[in-house]
Amino acid sequence: MSVNIYDTANQLEQDLRKTDEFQSLKSAFKSVKEDEEANKVFNEFRQVQQMIQQKQMSGQEITEEEAQQAQEVSKKIGENALITDLLEAEKRVGQMIDDINQTVLRPVSELYQ
Repeated sequence: MSVNIYDTANQLEQDLRKTDEFQSLKSAFKSVKEDEEANKVFNEFRQVQQMIQQKQMSGQEITEEEAQQAQEVSKKIGENALITDLLEAEKRVGQMIDDINQTVLRPVSELYQ
């Protein structure tokens, strides 16, 4: 019996879109996008996050000013319920995807046990 694993992956994608977790994420993201202040803070957060990740990946030190900027943005994030809801929804979807990855990779990990 031959299985087309790509059909299974495409079905998984469609099923993921229908989950409560993904629908909550989609709704939370829409709410942030529609709120001018929340959207501005969220975009600032993403820029700072990307800058820090790039520096860490290239082995560069994060300056005191950059660390302070990250703290200020984190404070703004914590004060905005729309963004904290979005981050919580992202976390739930991320956990679900991690669980799925573990399941999908189980045959490979079992080979090495």
